[in-house]
Amino acid sequence: MGSEVQPGRPLRLLQVEGFEARKNDVVYCPSGAPSTPPTVAAVFPGDVQDFTENMEAHRDNRRHKQWNLERTAQVIQRHFPECHVLVIKPSRMDFKTFSCFQNFVKSDQLGVPDHTPNHNSLRHLDRLIKNASCTLQESSDSELEEALRVSAKALGESGNAPDGVSICRNNFYGCPLKLIGFSKGCVVLNQFLHEFHHFKVAPKEDEEVFGVMARIEDMYWLDGGHSGGTNTWVTSKTVLETLASSSIRVHVHVTPYQIDDDRRPWIKKEEKTFSDTLVKLGCDIKRSVHFEGVPPTLLTHFEVLNAFS
Repeated sequence: MGSEVQPGRPLRLLQVEGFEARKNDVVYCPSGAPSTPPTVAAVFPGDVQDFTENMEAHRDNRRHKQWNLERTAQVIQRHFPECHVLVIKPSRMDFKTFSCFQNFVKSDQLGVPDHTPNHNSLRHLDRLIKNASCTLQESSDSELEEALRVSAKALGESGNAPDGVSICRNNFYGCPLKLIGFSKGCVVLNQFLHEFHHFKVAPKEDEEVFGVMARIEDMYWLDGGHSGGTNTWVTSKTVLETLASSSIRVHVHVTPYQIDDDRRPWIKKEEKTFSDTLVKLGCDIKRSVHFEGVPPTLLTHFEVLNAFS
């Protein structure tokens, strides 16, 4: 093999297997800092975000095609150059717009979550990461080069890989984890919190699940929101106590688009409860409000992906 894929060259891994029969498409971006210990950033995107060709074919969503999944992977990779980035596409896009992470949390037709103590979402995440890594190692050069060309075309770049570039085959399974939810994608992080608590109080330890939990170093909530009328943020004190008792660093980044929407006042209230409770419990939490004083729009909502750090 030659050198690895250049940083910022994403590729699609289609129908990666996870827990039991669950599968998700994944956009992978390799670490841009191979000399440092690698980390995996697992990213859960929001409504509208899809493969570029699907966004371009939609009358409304084409206006936001710059936030396609490949470009989102590049944005996250710039924030965390030491990370192997995995943008996990929801298993359904209802009405070609609403992200439905049914494989991680029970959801209705608009992707509104119905959180349960255990939906095996942590197992699904663990096996997705493992099988994504295996796919990169086991696929032929021609298969992965074709995946690179597809993603390059989606980004409006040359369909050919640069001279001297080969395929990254690093095994990143078992690396420390950063979990990043944006907008609707935050429902997955919320489900993880319910499962943290479920397995903490379970009568016997689950080696697989505790192995995943032990690898999580950071969790990022980026302007969380969904179209339901409640449960945008976790407010259960017992569930938050479990998070606070862990060593996970919590990062909250919000904008007026979500927390100052008079039509959805529960979002502001729930986010305040979430953040204030974690502070009182001694959790390592950092909270930032972006674009204060700027008229809230969908643009500023998406821009939190660039603004957070």
